[in-house]
Amino acid sequence: MKWAFRGALAIIAIGLGVWIWVTFFPGPEQAIRKRLAELAQLGSFAGNEGQIAKVVNSEKLASFFTPDIEISVDVPGVARQKLSGRDDLLKSALAVRTSPLLSSVKVDLLDITITFGPDKTSAVANLTLKVQVNGERDFTPQEMKFTLKKVKGEWLIRQAETVRTLSQALNKLNPLNRLNGKPIVFDAEVSA
Repeated sequence: MKWAFRGALAIIAIGLGVWIWVTFFPGPEQAIRKRLAELAQLGSFAGNEGQIAKVVNSEKLASFFTPDIEISVDVPGVARQKLSGRDDLLKSALAVRTSPLLSSVKVDLLDITITFGPDKTSAVANLTLKVQVNGERDFTPQEMKFTLKKVKGEWLIRQAETVRTLSQALNKLNPLNRLNGKPIVFDAEVSA
């Protein structure tokens, strides 16, 4: 009976030790995934967000990026948007949060795949960005590529860009790629 109790106690102690290690010392992939989940949460906001919270959350959001961040994204219905530097990003985040046209935004980062550089201090995360505006059910998914860099123990985003798919490229080149007024959709990707 003593041996069974000691064995159970040892198994519990080992399980607790593994849980503590994984929780407090995650591997780089888990650290990046956690960081991206926090980024999506900060990018989302409800209509009842106060003015001070808008500023604080925009500043927190900007802190997830390096000071020399380069962003190039395709926004549906608008020309390609380019931002350079954390200050531009902060201004844009504040503009979005304070826009009278946007009562809420929900951001999800899905299908995340992470590839590490040989030095293990850089990584590329390919993912699908899902943004829902003003509580609408419709959204346009965007394939994104984030280049991350480890700075002082934290993974920061150095570059973010929309990955152009083949259907986007073909429809942009030839507006006649439409059937009955609807765009023809292709499922292949263009590598840049």
